[in-house]
Amino acid sequence: MKLSASAMESEGEPREKPHRALDRYTLDPDRRRPARLFVALVAMLGGVMLLALGIPRLLAAIELLDARSIAERAVVNDTTVANPQIESAALALQHALQWQDDADLMALLAAVRLAQAGRAADDAALAAERLSQAAEIARRAIRQSPAHPTAWTILALALQARDPRDPLFATALQRAIAVAPFDPRYLVQRIEMACRYWHLLDEPARQLALAEIRALADRDLRTLVALAKRSYGLPAVRDALANDPALLEKFDAAYIAPPP
Repeated sequence: MKLSASAMESEGEPREKPHRALDRYTLDPDRRRPARLFVALVAMLGGVMLLALGIPRLLAAIELLDARSIAERAVVNDTTVANPQIESAALALQHALQWQDDADLMALLAAVRLAQAGRAADDAALAAERLSQAAEIARRAIRQSPAHPTAWTILALALQARDPRDPLFATALQRAIAVAPFDPRYLVQRIEMACRYWHLLDEPARQLALAEIRALADRDLRTLVALAKRSYGLPAVRDALANDPALLEKFDAAYIAPPP
């Protein structure tokens, strides 16, 4: 009797012997159940840990959205925002900074503290505390981002309000002008400080400030007129507009015109 090739090969090859313990484990449902339960428990614990870590972050992110809105309104002096709302927003920003180092958030918090100082004009101690907080938080933002476009200006504003004789004030003002000369945020404040403390600026900062003045004159001449009167900055403004006789003439006419 002849055997087929496959049969001969199977007879010639040694067969793998079954492993009784493995077979019993594979076939016996009672032996599989503890392993499945262990895997399920591990997955459940992992899910609980993820929720425990993620929920606080999610709640903080939701809180931060509302705080940002209130903070931005406070910074532009929105009088419809109450002081308790502003303080709650500031605390929410502080809480967010506990789990993320964000220079923009720091600068926003510094701006809020600066706005709170302005609102606390009747309470000298509270105003001084808010100015110190604004300056310190602005410094943190600068350490995080040395060329931050608004942190230097906020620091200069806080130091100016606290004591413009502080040696750091001139440095902060010149850096504010240098890092973002045409950033529209705080443009008016930068120009006003530059005009008021022109004697503290070096030549590169003066040239950038003159360019800022020209930009504001093209955009909003009335604001520039009011700014020049407040800051006694007429010489700097006229110097900035000297190469544009028509614009300078408009400025002079608006400057000497009686108030409406």
